[in-house]
Amino acid sequence: MTATDIQRHPITDSSAWTRADIEADGDWVQILTDAEIDDLDRALQGVRGRDGKLSDISQSDFPLPVLGPRLAALEAAVRIGRGFSLLRGIPVARYDDNDLFLMKWGIGTHLGQAISQNVYGDMLGHVFDHGNENPMATRTRGYQTNATLDFHVDRADITSLLCLRQGRSGGLSRVVSSMSVHNTILAQHPEFLPPLYEGLPYIVTEAAGAMKTWNGPVFDVTDDVLSCSFRRGTIQKAIESPHVTLAPLKAAALACIDKTMNDPALVFDMELQPGDIQFVNNYTVLHSRTEFEDYEDKRKRRHMVRLWLKFLTPRPTSAYIQDQYKGIEKKLDQNPTGFRTQ
Repeated sequence: MTATDIQRHPITDSSAWTRADIEADGDWVQILTDAEIDDLDRALQGVRGRDGKLSDISQSDFPLPVLGPRLAALEAAVRIGRGFSLLRGIPVARYDDNDLFLMKWGIGTHLGQAISQNVYGDMLGHVFDHGNENPMATRTRGYQTNATLDFHVDRADITSLLCLRQGRSGGLSRVVSSMSVHNTILAQHPEFLPPLYEGLPYIVTEAAGAMKTWNGPVFDVTDDVLSCSFRRGTIQKAIESPHVTLAPLKAAALACIDKTMNDPALVFDMELQPGDIQFVNNYTVLHSRTEFEDYEDKRKRRHMVRLWLKFLTPRPTSAYIQDQYKGIEKKLDQNPTGFRTQ
C-alpha cells in the first residue's frame, strides 16, 4: 500500500450522511400502496406450491409490474445513493410463514442475486435467538443470539432483512455511514487511516472449516471508489485468540474507529416493524443491533428473515472484498433453524 492508495479527500455524495440528514429526509422509507400489495399477492400465487428450491425462482417467475419501478428506484438508492432503505407495509398477518418466505425471496430477485450465508448453505437466512449459544464463542455467529451486535458489514453487497416478528423489547436496528466515518477520521485523525487500510485481524467464526486468522483491510479504494469492510465482533474474537497480537498503532486505530462509528451525531436508529424489509449496502453502511428480550412463547419470538444479495450492477472493489462477498461455501447438511432455507 502506498499513500496514493488512501482516500485523501472527503466523500461528498449522498452516501456520506449524518443522523440529522436522515431525520430531515424521510424518503428512506417506502410505504407500500394497496395496488403494490395486490401486485405482490398475484406474484405469490404464481409460485406458491412449487416444488424445487427457492433458487429456482427467478425474477421472471415473480413479476411485479406495479411494484417493480419502486423496487428499481430503491435498489439505486441503496447501491449508489444513501446506502440503505426500508420497504414498509407487507401485511404479515395475512400470510403464513412459508408464503412470507416466498414473498421475501421474490422481492429479492428484483434487487440482486442471492448468495449463501453460512456453512449450511442457507440461501434464506433466519435471524433469531437459538437459545443455547454463547455469543462470545469463536464459532458462534452473532445473529444466532439475542446479544448486542457491534457495527459490522455482512459478507454480501446487500443485506436484506424482513421483520417477521418483533421481540418483547430491544432489538433496535442501527446504521451509520462508513463514508462519514472515513470522512471524520480523515478530518480528525488522518494518522489512523494507513493502519486501517493495511488491515485488522479476523478469525473463522463459521461452524465448520479450519481455524485460521488473516488480515482484512477496513477501507479500500478501487477505480476511485471508496469501500468499507469491517466486522467488529469478528475482529474482537481474533484479538482475543492466543496467536494474534495487535500492534499499538493498530489498537489505537481500532479505538478511533470504534469511537467514530458510535458517534450519536452519525448513528441513525430505527425500529423494524412486522412487514418491514430493510436493505443495506455493505460497502457504504455499517449496521448493528441492540440486545433484545424475547417472549417465552416460541411462536411470538423475534424473527428476521435475511437475504444476502449481489448487486446486478457490480461495484468496483478490491480482490479481497470480492472474495469476502462471494458467499460462504456449504460444508454442513444440518439445517439448525427449522425453517425453510433453500
